[in-house]
Amino acid sequence: MKTKLITLLCVLMSISFCFAQSKDEIEMIKVIKQEGNVVPSSLMEEPRAFLHQPWLSVSLPESKEAVISVQNQLNGRIVYQQAYFHVQGMMIDLSGMPAGTYQLRIEMDGTVYTGTFRL
Repeated sequence: MKTKLITLLCVLMSISFCFAQSKDEIEMIKVIKQEGNVVPSSLMEEPRAFLHQPWLSVSLPESKEAVISVQNQLNGRIVYQQAYFHVQGMMIDLSGMPAGTYQLRIEMDGTVYTGTFRL
């Protein structure tokens, strides 16, 4: 009986951890800007972003050049924009930004990734 209860507890905890981790991930949509270039997207990892309020965590699959921007969806104002060179991860401080819906934009190698999130 104890073994079954411990097993059940472990399963429930792992489910709750998975749910908690996935809840903060920002879903990214990919748009390829360059025409004529073959991009083997099945072989490439895509960038990932997580919101840990007020911090936005972005991880890139490789050390590449990337331009990252955050735009307020209500008024269209870009509240953050930075070019990164040979960096795989960064933390963006969004404290002081008003509550609302924002769009994250990551541009690298002619491909644009976008995702929306709420503060």
